[in-house]
Amino acid sequence: MPGSVPPLPALVLDTDMTKTTEHATRDHATWSASSTERNWQCAGALALTKNLPDTSGEAADWGTACHQISEKCLRHGTMPAEYIGTIEKGKKHEFEVDEEMAETAWTYVDYVRKTVIAAVPDKKKNPADYLHIEQHFSLASLKPPFDAGGTADAVIYHADAKMIEVVDLKGGRGHVVDVIGNVQLRTYALGAMLANTGMDIEQVRVTIVQPRAPHKSGRIRSETFHVADLLEWTQELVRAMHRAKDADISRATMNSTVWEKEFLTAGDHCKFCKAAGFCPALERKSLDAAGVWFDDLSQPHLANTPADLDPVQAAMMLDAADMIDGWINAVRAYWHSQAENGVEIPNYVLVDKIGRRKWEANDETVLGELKALGVEDPYTKKLITPAAAEKLLGAKNKAKLAPLIVTPTTGTNLVRADKTTRQAATPAVHKHFSVID
Repeated sequence: MPGSVPPLPALVLDTDMTKTTEHATRDHATWSASSTERNWQCAGALALTKNLPDTSGEAADWGTACHQISEKCLRHGTMPAEYIGTIEKGKKHEFEVDEEMAETAWTYVDYVRKTVIAAVPDKKKNPADYLHIEQHFSLASLKPPFDAGGTADAVIYHADAKMIEVVDLKGGRGHVVDVIGNVQLRTYALGAMLANTGMDIEQVRVTIVQPRAPHKSGRIRSETFHVADLLEWTQELVRAMHRAKDADISRATMNSTVWEKEFLTAGDHCKFCKAAGFCPALERKSLDAAGVWFDDLSQPHLANTPADLDPVQAAMMLDAADMIDGWINAVRAYWHSQAENGVEIPNYVLVDKIGRRKWEANDETVLGELKALGVEDPYTKKLITPAAAEKLLGAKNKAKLAPLIVTPTTGTNLVRADKTTRQAATPAVHKHFSVID
């Protein structure tokens, strides 16, 4: 990335770098906003997971690192590209900030900055007064049965519209998140209202920024609704919390089979559940789906082959395969953590993961040695990416770059039609043979 950057909006809130928090070290409420979807759909999820250690993986830590540089940029008026080459730490993994992470952060930072500037009714006023960054909130005033709350990435007040907006950065690329009816985002919005009681609010907007995952509504997508709708929805939220509490209390007294049937529900919300590796409901649903393929699950033997299916059956099996694959990955992750804790698993051992080689000595020592050995230029230069160039040049000059850019195709993927924004590709057979009626 080049050393020069375009002028920043007048939105520098804090020059004290020590006030930026490490997201990985935050404590989470028992009912956190990020777990609302799972706890809402599966009342027993909290009871199964409340005493489990965190199982977030490398992808989650990547998102944490991206959030951290985004916060720094908003607080200190910096650009994400300035952090390329620096190290950001998650809970278990650390990352050297690269262009992809910087570009992801920039999409979010740019949206927040521009939205805040547009939200200020009087341009003489300080834009910082209309923005809260990483605002913590509590839902204690609702008298929930658990400690409940969370942290909103960005909260913006649109004074003229009497509207509060919550902006949520999603760093993932594999799990596309919808904004319409999203209960996590509504929990953030409710928390933002409770944390900012002095604001005159009639409308609520929730916005997802997910730069690495294409969606039919765009990588930045919003839903706007009246505050009365949010208050009505809040009653449903409180009911879901009390049902989860009932599940927690009754687990010790009810027959386990009856309790599981009453309170556990498997589905898409299981994806990031800490109990997914041993959840009986998810296991049962996955094995029921797998049973279509196998005669005896204790001694797997294929009862049929993919060629036996018609396209309609294939679609059903492909949907099931996604669920089974997620469950298997959760089982693998769970037992990996058990092995790390000393549990011996027959026929399995832990081995070290080998990373890429790196210099152990400091840069000056390595540089001196390389030059002494005859390496005249030990540095490499890399051209910035098209996305980075477009961000630097702005929308006005973006079209001028188009003749210089190509987006290559490297094959095809088979995906659900309602989960992609891409046009259907031409099957390879049709490229070589015309269809005969």
